[in-house]
Order: sequence, then C-alpha cells, then structure tokens
Amino acid sequence: MARSRKHVPPQGGLNGYLAWNRNHLIRSFLGLPVPPKEFRHPEFSEAFAKLDAENNNPWSGSGVKVHVDSSEAKEKAEALEGREVFDPVVYHNSDVFTPHIVALEGDRSIYSFGTLEDWWFLLVNDASWTTLIGGEIMLEGIVIFSCGCLLTIAQMIEGDSGSNATFKDNLLLSLTTVRLSTDKIFGWQPTTASSPLEVCVLALYGWTHWLLLSVASALIVARALRPARSGLFSPDMVVNNDSVQVRFMVLRNQIQNGMGFLYNMEFTMQGMTINGQTMDMPLIRSKYALWRNSNNIITLRHSVKDASSPFNDGYPGGRQKVRDIFVTLSAMDMDGNSVLMSAIYLDPLLMDPVVEKKLRPFSRILHNHKFVDMYRIARHPESSQMASADPKFVCNLDNFIKTAPLKDGEPGFIMSSPDNPDSDNKGS
Repeated sequence: MARSRKHVPPQGGLNGYLAWNRNHLIRSFLGLPVPPKEFRHPEFSEAFAKLDAENNNPWSGSGVKVHVDSSEAKEKAEALEGREVFDPVVYHNSDVFTPHIVALEGDRSIYSFGTLEDWWFLLVNDASWTTLIGGEIMLEGIVIFSCGCLLTIAQMIEGDSGSNATFKDNLLLSLTTVRLSTDKIFGWQPTTASSPLEVCVLALYGWTHWLLLSVASALIVARALRPARSGLFSPDMVVNNDSVQVRFMVLRNQIQNGMGFLYNMEFTMQGMTINGQTMDMPLIRSKYALWRNSNNIITLRHSVKDASSPFNDGYPGGRQKVRDIFVTLSAMDMDGNSVLMSAIYLDPLLMDPVVEKKLRPFSRILHNHKFVDMYRIARHPESSQMASADPKFVCNLDNFIKTAPLKDGEPGFIMSSPDNPDSDNKGS
C-alpha cells in the first residue's frame, strides 16, 4: 500500500496566505503574514484583465475599501470616528486609563514582597528591549571604565616603576578582556607579573563581567519563555439594540498546523459603571473547543434584551452607565501551556473630555454601531456569477476593525450571509 502523502496548506500568496507585499518587505521575506491585497478568483482572471484594460487601470492589488459617506463622517464626533488601520497601541492606552482618573496617596507602607523581586518583574515584563540592550551596553561601559581606573590606581599605590602602562593601556586591557582578544591586539610580549592588588582588581572585574552576562542571559530566557499573544480582540466594541459585541481572531497560524490552534477557549465579560460598581455580563456563547486561524472570526455577544443586562432598562436600578468593559480569554495551546488574554474597552462619552483626548487612540465602546461584514462571495466582476471552484468565499481582514453607525430599523446583528448582495454592511 502506497504511503499517504502529507499535503501542505496554501502559502506563497495562494488564496492570500503568506503573500508577498512590497510595503512590508521584511515580513514578506521572513514568511510572516502581511496584507494579501484584493483576492481575484483565477476562474475570472480574463474578465478582470479585460476590465482593467477598459478602465486603463492595471490592477495594483489594492485592498477592498469600505465607503463612508463624507457627510456622515463630518457629523460624527471625533471620538467616535471609525478606524481604517489597525494600531496595537489602543490596548495599552486603555490599560493606563485608571491612573488618569484615580490618584494615589500614602506615607508609610510599601506594598511589596521585596525590591529585587519588583525590579526583576519590571525588567522581565515592563522594560522594552531597547531599554534592556541599552542598559547592558551602558553597564558594560561603566565596568570597563572602572576597571581601567582601578588598575591605574593600583599601580600608583604599589609604586610599580617597572611597568610603563598608562591609563589608556589599562582601559584598552579592560576592553579587550571582554573581547577575549588581548594577544591579537597588543601582540604577545613579556610583562611584569601583576601585583596582588592588581590581581584582586582583575578578579573583581572578571566576576562582575560574568555576573552581568548571567543576568542578561537570564533576562533573555525569562522574556523568551513568556507566552506569545496568540489572539486578538477587535480594537472597538459595539453596543446596539441586539447585543454588546466584540470580535476575536487567532494570530500566527496562516500555515494551518495544529501548533497554532487554541483549545478549550473560555471567554468572560464584565462591566464597570462610572461609580466603580462591577457587574457580570454573561455571553450568549462563551466556550469554544477549538479555534484555528485568522479567517475564522468569533463575534462574542452579550444580549442587551435580557433584563439582567446592565444595558437593559429592566436592570435593577434601571439602565446603568457602563464606562468600562473587560473581556478575558482563558485557553491552552498545543503544548498544554496556558494562554491568557484580555482587553479593556472605554466609553468615550462617559469619560472626562480632557482625559479622553489625551488617551487617544484607545479601545472604545461605540453605541448604536455595528461591525462591518468581513465575508463576500468570489464573483465574476461583470456578471456577478459565483465561482464554481474553491475558494468561493473571501475574508476581508481589513474589515476586522471596522464599524459603522446603525441605521434606523436596521438589526444590530445578522449572521454573515455573503451571498446576499446587500450584506456589505452586515455584522459578521
């Protein structure tokens, strides 16, 4: 019996997976996901070429755009304008919201289990790579300079008349000790034996240098072992007459192997009012056994029609002014490692205007909005005939972040139905 063949998933730009994009050359060269541009079904390639020739506009592969009427855009408040490009800084800006509205004070207690433990946590989790590398270079320079100074002082104390070494020579010796190339630079030549004090200085210098390298290596390992951010919540959350909605996608799995899958996923949502009261916001569906890649989008929903919802007029005490909404994910990866993610969304209309402008851009709660649909059918550009061969469906990743105001009488949520010609603005 012939051995079964192991098939490979689409890549190299096929169907938009692991494509090449001239605007992102480094990521393209490394084989990382980049914007794949507009997808044109090969079944209709001649029709697209004909259309480009007639329009005298050769296809540049530009992404699908969502048209927003300019008059509507002018009427929108600046704080509620839609996004066109994903910016990961929005999540960080939402995280630092609380220090802008709550001040700290205290005079005696330090709530810590130790300064070294706090400092290590800062280096592993908060410090940037630029800070770490720059700090390592600066410390090495200080140690080298200090060693040169101490060697010169030691020679002055010992009164070594047989040595002609100057401060410059000692500094170069310190530098080349780090590079392990003393003989190559200076050339081998007999020298007088070091005095006991010089030996102590060199021993201290060698130990200090070893300690710096050990700490730097430990930091690199500790930061490398931190779990990678394996998913992404949409930068905005919408609230309408149907539900509170937020999108989620799995990252780094365009190769479509099990290593990038997320397993036993469980989402949780909670809200906080402007008075600091927290309340549960149960999701219509909160658990998923398995989720795969970026063309499989989850829309998490909390029904506002339920009387237990803080966005419902029947909630005890009436509809609440929810300013903050927290969403978390608990899952596992292929290795059984825990995957934890979170996002904080803020209502710009319930924030202090000064703080709201200072924090932009941040993850927002947009009322009376919906998500723009991400899916469409691959069709003939003129006859709109549906493609007969796969892939028949196209996922526009640009629309993952896009929202649009809800029109009068329009439902707040419709399952994505790309075969409907009017589905361009429907929620997914």
